[in-house]
Amino acid sequence: MTHQQPTPAPKRAPFALRAALAVWVVSEAAAFFGLVYLIGIGYTLMIFIGTTFLGIALVQYVGAKSFRAARDYLNSGGDPSRELPNGYALAGAFCLIIPGFVTDLAGLLLLFPPTRFVFRGLGRWIAARTPVMRFGGDVIDGEVVDERVYDADFPDDEPRKYDNGPRSIDQGP
Repeated sequence: MTHQQPTPAPKRAPFALRAALAVWVVSEAAAFFGLVYLIGIGYTLMIFIGTTFLGIALVQYVGAKSFRAARDYLNSGGDPSRELPNGYALAGAFCLIIPGFVTDLAGLLLLFPPTRFVFRGLGRWIAARTPVMRFGGDVIDGEVVDERVYDADFPDDEPRKYDNGPRSIDQGP
């Protein structure tokens, strides 16, 4: 006869996180039903879906703009630990994609530069509590002589063409 140990209960999220999630869900429901009461279900659903499509379009536009700005900043020798130029706008676009009018309001506040100050303190608080990630280790200097795979390396019955040589990510002149 063997005795099995009961499996331990999974750890619960901190109370503050659970309370914040509950407040968010209740406020989203209240905003949705309040808008349904004011303008009707049809217009509410159109706004609901429209903000999602607006968020998707903005993520593409702001994301590309943010990527270009970050690439230019890093290529000019900028410090990678500093905040990205369009990080708040990208977060705002993502908030528009998430269904709900409270998150849409937060997304709109993040999109417009004059109202971003509301979230700067929260962003700094999160950044201060995020552990620093270090990548890499010892650097070994070396040189790649040739890393291309040629057709001659394969039997004649299965000819293949490969061009997997070194590539540069810099799109300079």
